[in-house]
Amino acid sequence: MSPLLVDIKLALRRLRQRPGFTLAAAFALALGIGSTTAVYSVLQAVILRPLQFRNPDQLLLLAEAQPAVPNASISAPDFKDWRDQAKTVELSSFTGDGFNLTGRDRAERLSAAITDASFFQVLGVRISRGRAYQPGATREVVLSEGAFRRVFGGDPKIVGSTIALNGNSYLVDGVVAKDQGYPPWAEIWAAPDPGRDLPLLAGFDPDTLQRRGSHYLRAIGRLKGGATLQTARTELEGIGARLEQTYPGNKGHRALVNHMQSVIVGPMAPSLWMLFGGVMLVLLIACANVAGLQLAQAASRQREIATRMALGASRGQLVRQLLAESVLLSVLGGALGLVFSLWGVNALTALAGRGLPRAAEVSIDQGVLAFTAGISVTAGVIGGLAPALLASRGRSLSALKDASPAGFGRARLRSALIVAEVALALVLLAGAGLLMRSFFALRGVDPGFDPENVLTARLARSNATNEQAAAFHEELLRRLSGLPGVRAAGAVKYLPMSGSNTNSDVSIEGQGKAAENDRRITEFQLIAGDYFKAMSIPLLAGRIPGPQDAAKGAPKVAVINRTMAQRFWKGEDPIGKRFSQSDDGGPGDDGWIEVIGVVGDVRQFALGTPSRPEAYLALAQYPNQSMQLAVKASGDHNALAAGLRREVAALDPDQPLWSVQPLEEILGQTLQARRASTLLLGVFSGLALLLSVLGIYAMMAYAVVQRTREIGVRMALGAQANGVVSLVVRQGMRLALLGVAIGVPAALALAQVISTQLYSVRPLDIPTYVATSAVLTLAALMACWMPARVAARVDPMIALRAE
Repeated sequence: MSPLLVDIKLALRRLRQRPGFTLAAAFALALGIGSTTAVYSVLQAVILRPLQFRNPDQLLLLAEAQPAVPNASISAPDFKDWRDQAKTVELSSFTGDGFNLTGRDRAERLSAAITDASFFQVLGVRISRGRAYQPGATREVVLSEGAFRRVFGGDPKIVGSTIALNGNSYLVDGVVAKDQGYPPWAEIWAAPDPGRDLPLLAGFDPDTLQRRGSHYLRAIGRLKGGATLQTARTELEGIGARLEQTYPGNKGHRALVNHMQSVIVGPMAPSLWMLFGGVMLVLLIACANVAGLQLAQAASRQREIATRMALGASRGQLVRQLLAESVLLSVLGGALGLVFSLWGVNALTALAGRGLPRAAEVSIDQGVLAFTAGISVTAGVIGGLAPALLASRGRSLSALKDASPAGFGRARLRSALIVAEVALALVLLAGAGLLMRSFFALRGVDPGFDPENVLTARLARSNATNEQAAAFHEELLRRLSGLPGVRAAGAVKYLPMSGSNTNSDVSIEGQGKAAENDRRITEFQLIAGDYFKAMSIPLLAGRIPGPQDAAKGAPKVAVINRTMAQRFWKGEDPIGKRFSQSDDGGPGDDGWIEVIGVVGDVRQFALGTPSRPEAYLALAQYPNQSMQLAVKASGDHNALAAGLRREVAALDPDQPLWSVQPLEEILGQTLQARRASTLLLGVFSGLALLLSVLGIYAMMAYAVVQRTREIGVRMALGAQANGVVSLVVRQGMRLALLGVAIGVPAALALAQVISTQLYSVRPLDIPTYVATSAVLTLAALMACWMPARVAARVDPMIALRAE
C-alpha cells in the first residue's frame, strides 16, 4: 500500500476516535466553506462567466453622455452618423417598448425591444426555433424562450404564424434560445415597421427620427477584426467631435463605449466582491479555529509523536500524517458546507431579487464544485500546517518523560491565532456597521411622496391614437375615483423609482440662450387626474391643471418642482413665468409653457439621487398612449386591484393591465440589493464574531489546562481565586486588544474600498469603529472569563499531587 493511502487510513481511524473534535472542527469549517461556496457561485455566474453570446468579449454597449445627463439615450441622427462612419465597430440600435397581445382568451402585455434589422447578427444570439427576422413588407417578431413557453404553451406551430400586437398583424419568425436574449427583460423582439431602418416607439411622431434633440435609442456594437475597446472609443469620440462642430446642439455630447458584460454586471459587482471578501475572512477565522484545535490535539499527542520519532519516523512523515488528518477534516467540512451552500444560493438570489443580473444562471455547477474542493484542501493545509510543524519539532526524549510540555513555539502560535481572529472579526464587524448605518440613512430619506395605501398599475392603449388613449385614461380615472374607499386616482408617465425618464433642454423666457456649461436640462412628466393628491406630493404654490386647461386652444401649462423653481427663477415667484422645450432661447416648436404651480421635490430615480428640475405637463395637452396609475385608497389591495381590472375591462375588454403592485413594494425594491448586501455582510460578521469567541474560548481553555499545575502552586502559596481569574483574563485580553489595535487600521482600509457603497456615512465613521471595537472587546472578555473561572476552581492539593 502506498504511503499516502496509509496516511489516509490512519487519519480516518484517528478522526473516528475523536468524534467530538471532528464534529466541532468540521462544523466550523462548514460554516466558512459553505458561505464562501454560496457567494462564489453567484460571483461566477454573474461576473466571472462570459456572456452566452458569440465571442462575448467583442460585444459593446453604447450610450451618450451629455453635460447634465451622464448616461443618456442616443438620438436617431447621431446613431446613424456613428453607424455610417465607424470602421472599427459594427453597430445596431434598439429601444424598449411594449405590445398588447390580443386575439386570444385574454389580452396580455409583452415587454418588447424594438430593434433594427442587424440586431441579432451583431449580438450573436442563437435562434433555437425558426430564424431571425428579415424585415421586408411585413411586420416581424422573434419570441423569447420564456414567452414561447408561458404565453404560447411551447406550441412549435406558433413559429411561422401571425399574432395580433397593438392591433397589427405580426409574423413570428423564431424563438431565441434560453439565456441568449438581450436586453434581459425583453419577452419579444420586433423589427422596425416596413419602410424604416431604425426602431421607433409606438405613438412617436416619425419626425422624431430626424431630431437630434430626441434621445431614445440604445446601441450595441461588435468589434471588427483586431479592434480593441480603446480604438473603438477613440474613433467614436472623433466622430462625436466632428458632430459638435457641425451641430451646435451636440456641444458636450460624447459616446459612452464599454464592454457589454461590464455594463450589465457593473452596478452589482462591488457588492458581490465585497461579500466574497467577507466570506473569505470568515473562512480564515474558521481555519484559525481549526488550527487552534489542532494545536491542542497535537499537544495531547506529544508522547505518541515522540515514540514514533524514536522508532525512526522522519519529521516529513509525521508532518504528512498530521496534514492528512487536517485535510480529511477540511474535506468533511467542505462536504457539509456544500449542503449549506445549496440553501445559501437560494437565499442570496432571493434577497437580491430583481437587482441581480443573470440570476437564472446561478447554480452549483462543476466549476463551483471544483472551487469548493480547492478551498477545502487549502483550508486543511492552512489550518494544519503550522500545528503539524510544531508538533513534529519536539525532542523525543523529553516528550517521552513528560507528556505535556507547553513549548514557547506553541504558545506563540496560540497567541498569534487569537490576535488574528479578533483582527479579522473586527474588519467584518466594522464593514457591516458602516453598511448598516448607510442603509438606515438611505431608508430615512424623504422620497417626496407617501407610498402608503397607494396601488399602482400600468396600461397602454397601443391600438388607438394618442388623443383616443388620453380620453380613455381620463374616463378611467373618473370611474376609479368613484370606487369604494378610493381617496384619489391619478396617472403619470413614469412613476417615481421606475428608472425611466424623458428629459430635454429648456429655454426660459427673458433669459436668452443658456451658456454651454450651464444647460437647462429638465425632466418631463405627463400627469392626469388627482396624481399629486394620490401621491401626497405637496402643492407649494399656484394650482394644478384643471378642466379649463383641457379646452381646445387653451395655453400650454405646467407644474414644476421646487428644484426647477429655485434653479431657473432664483429669488422670483415662478408662477406666471414661461419656458419652452428648446435650447435656443426661443419658444420652440410647441410655443411657451406657462408655470401655474409649484410642487415639492420627488426622488424620481433613486433615494440616493438628488432631485433634478422637473416639469409636469397635462396629459390632455400632450396626449400619450402609455401611462401608470396611482390610486390611493383604504382597504384591501386585492379588492382594489380587482376593481381596477373590472373598470378597465368595461372600457376596453382587450386592454391589458399589468405591474399591479403597491407603491410601497416599488420603493422597497429600490433598496433590495443594498438591503441584501448589508444583511448578508451582517450575517457573515455575526458568524465571524461567533467563531472568534469560540476560538478564543477554546484556546484560553487549552492554555488553562496547560497551566493547571502552575495555577495549583500559586493557589497553594496563597493566591486568591480573584487573582487567578484576573491573571487568565489579563493574558487573554492583552491578545484580544492587540487584535483590535491591528483590526482598526485594516477596517479603515476596507472602508475606503467600500466607500462607493456608502450613503451619508464617511469611511472614517468614529461611532462605528468605537461600537464594533466595544462589542468585540466585550465578547472577547466573556470568552476569556469562562476559562478563568474554571482555573479559579482548581484544587491546589490535586494539582500538587499530580506535580
